[in-house]
Amino acid sequence: MKTHQLLVALLCAATLFIASCQDSMQQGTETAEATLIWSGEYMVDGCGFEVVIEDKKFKPENEEDIDESFKVEGSIPVLVEFVRLGEQIDRRCGLSPESKAMDGIRVISVKKK
Repeated sequence: MKTHQLLVALLCAATLFIASCQDSMQQGTETAEATLIWSGEYMVDGCGFEVVIEDKKFKPENEEDIDESFKVEGSIPVLVEFVRLGEQIDRRCGLSPESKAMDGIRVISVKKK
């Protein structure tokens, strides 16, 4: 019987933890006009996506979730929904040994303006 109670207690705790994480993620969601820049695939010395909001560059941690249609040379004006991660992302790319660290975001959605 005690094993059953422990299992129920752990399940309840896990459920509350997951629910609180989802609530905090949605509370931190922002929407902004931005510029989406595609610099190419990492495997061919590109640096993936950058998001520029009010002249500040951000690196999406989940850039693989951005639709393929945005992978065009140059920059695209977009409306982006995102969450600030509060940490920098440094993805080394190309042959440059220099840091490309930028504030990290998680992109929720991207729409062309």
